Amino acid sequence: MTLYAADVMIKDVVTVTDSTPLKELATLFKERRITGAPVVDANGDLVGVISETDVIRKTTSIGAWSPATAGQIMTRNAVTVAPNETLQRVCELMYNRRIHRVVVAEGRKINGIITTMDILRAIAMHVGQQRQDTFES
Repeated sequence: MTLYAADVMIKDVVTVTDSTPLKELATLFKERRITGAPVVDANGDLVGVISETDVIRKTTSIGAWSPATAGQIMTRNAVTVAPNETLQRVCELMYNRRIHRVVVAEGRKINGIITTMDILRAIAMHVGQQRQDTFES
């Protein structure tokens, strides 16, 4: 059985805007127990992605510039996949890019998000289902 991005993605995506203050972003990550989020513009279109790693790397560097908003430190070219992309391809993409989340989108409209934990959950459920099917045969 082939799994697709749409089968694994989380549909209730927490997003932030490029004007979200970093302090508010940190609170949101803590309260929602997430480590990153897509960044959207006023129309809800995807403009980037931001993670805890971005915040840590870009706010602790020594220098005169001190970022204040998500838009100042987000990754502008968010890695996206279509809902019909295979989970195997999603895994390859995440591994090759060394990233922990991809946005599932059609154009700039967000359909969902897939994180490494979502993939592990899907694998565990898929393997568990295969074992159960084997025992029932």
